[in-house]
Amino acid sequence: MPNALDVTKDNFKIGNFQFGFHGQQRGSVKQIVHDGDTVSLNASLNFSTRFLGIDTAEVSFNIRNDSFISLSNPQWTQFFVSGDWKNNFPVTPALRNHLIMRIGDGTKIAPNHDKHAKNATKALEALIQADLDATGKTKDNFEFFTSFGYEFLDVYGRLLCYLTADEKNFNPPQRKLSYNEFQLANGMAVPYFIYPNIQPFLSIQPFEKENSKPIGFWKNINGAKKLQAARKAVSDARTAKLGIFEAVDPLLLLPYELRFIARKDTHGPDRFVIDLGQNGNNVILKPEKYFKISNYEDRLFIPKEFVPLFTTNGWVVQ
Repeated sequence: MPNALDVTKDNFKIGNFQFGFHGQQRGSVKQIVHDGDTVSLNASLNFSTRFLGIDTAEVSFNIRNDSFISLSNPQWTQFFVSGDWKNNFPVTPALRNHLIMRIGDGTKIAPNHDKHAKNATKALEALIQADLDATGKTKDNFEFFTSFGYEFLDVYGRLLCYLTADEKNFNPPQRKLSYNEFQLANGMAVPYFIYPNIQPFLSIQPFEKENSKPIGFWKNINGAKKLQAARKAVSDARTAKLGIFEAVDPLLLLPYELRFIARKDTHGPDRFVIDLGQNGNNVILKPEKYFKISNYEDRLFIPKEFVPLFTTNGWVVQ
């Protein structure tokens, strides 16, 4: 089934909606038109969402083409074992060596990724089911609460958001952590902090000059309680050997590594990165150096279009 929002091959964002509600019923033309440029609409189809701040192992992805293939499909193991993943893959020798070390002979990558993807899926299902059960509500009257960062849609037409059960579901109202944060704390997800989609982990005006200067940036980072709590949750999960950090079979290849290796237009990583573990520095690392930051929770990714905002305000790219 198509979604209420979508993105065309030309990156044109489109949507499908119906007449908005007026009271308990769909409004008339007069009722849904507020003024000459404002109309009340209601979604006629589903919305697909993508969680901000986290990245979980992929259930399926494409192998150098447009068709999504389950990680349980033998084609994935063949792709890694054959060494085909190295073909037409323009990355630095250092990054190539890093990936070779992680991939090894290629036999373990797909089964390992598939296992962690399924674990993350089951964990999210359990979180939602627990909230549904706790509220005593049904699927028809249970409501989700979403909050957004700077961008609302990704390239697949998915809403970029933080998701949780709406506090009004509970009696008395109960505010809960987002499912994004729970997945991090349970070791089900890799942190994936991407500027400027950093709210509510970091609640600032991302494009203000003072917030882009190193001094202002680090003041905000160190004072961001939600961000520091999320980073500590990941560190605690690693210490406890939870989920992707388990002792016997930890996640071998990160989700964004699998994607940039396997996508059709593969070109290696394309987001610059700041090391949050190096407090007070003014260095932005080039995309291919992300792996030099050992702890996942210390990586703050910067899309290339926002790098000039930092470099004109005192940062240097290395």
